Amino acid sequence: MNNSFVKDFRLLKNKKIVLISGGISSERKIAQKSSAAVEKALINLGLKYTRIDFNEKNRKDIFSLIRKANPDVAFLGLHGAYGEDGRIQGALDIIGVKYAGSKMLGSAVTMDKIVAKKLLLGENLPTPAFVEYAGKKIKFKLPAVVKPADGGSTVGVTIVKNSRAFEKAVKLALKYCPKVLIEKYIKGREVTVPVFFGRVLPVIEIIPKTSFYDFAAKYTKGMSVHIMPAKLEKKLYAEIQKLALLTHETLLLKDYSRIDFMIEEKSNKPYILEANSLPGLTGTSLLPEAARYAGISFEELVLKMLAGAVRNGQ
Repeated sequence: MNNSFVKDFRLLKNKKIVLISGGISSERKIAQKSSAAVEKALINLGLKYTRIDFNEKNRKDIFSLIRKANPDVAFLGLHGAYGEDGRIQGALDIIGVKYAGSKMLGSAVTMDKIVAKKLLLGENLPTPAFVEYAGKKIKFKLPAVVKPADGGSTVGVTIVKNSRAFEKAVKLALKYCPKVLIEKYIKGREVTVPVFFGRVLPVIEIIPKTSFYDFAAKYTKGMSVHIMPAKLEKKLYAEIQKLALLTHETLLLKDYSRIDFMIEEKSNKPYILEANSLPGLTGTSLLPEAARYAGISFEELVLKMLAGAVRNGQ
């Protein structure tokens, strides 16, 4: 047991924790899985906690329920809208509850993929060319990726290879968000880099067994292969790690995140796809896997996330 673990545990052993789980986004089921893993860690650590299932029935009363729990700190077992987009973070700021993870502004700008890409381009960081769908025909070279401008877990995302499929892809994306992003398709290798309290964890290459790293590949055991550390030349590996940190900082993220990349097949150039302010914590999730490789247990991961919120405040 290292000194950092002992300090974090002492800081939290008498704190009241509220685990806000589920949420009301299209990613609710995945958020419940992340929350279940966090709850198990809290039990194993012997910490005091209350779990609140944030759902459609109690959405109007959610902050009364949080106040009733009277927590010192909150853990957000949430993904997608109302959990990862700054809204619940801002509300927690108002009622004076500290919480693990990024603050309201960083969460909001990261969740809006169009805003995030504009910020990345403003800092000359490489991200695939894109346009925002504006309800009329646009000229964009195919193949392209059509996706909702917010959300995660690849929900509503389509790789469009011909013009006939384009309209269907836009309709699907619009089911999840009124803003649609049309992005250049980058053929190549997909990698991801977790950032954890200023430390870049190992680069992971993802090889899905589906046509791309979609919902099934992300959350079904055995549907993707993770190579860690990714087998990249030393210079490219270091470049991707550096870009991950720069992305984390540019998007105003705090404490932890996960940054996704494509390495273009022809040029071997890395492109930043998106950032995740509340990365998944399920049995197939990448942040916990990278942490284990770096010698950080799941319990230590959760403990550090909560201790960071208590130390730094919100």
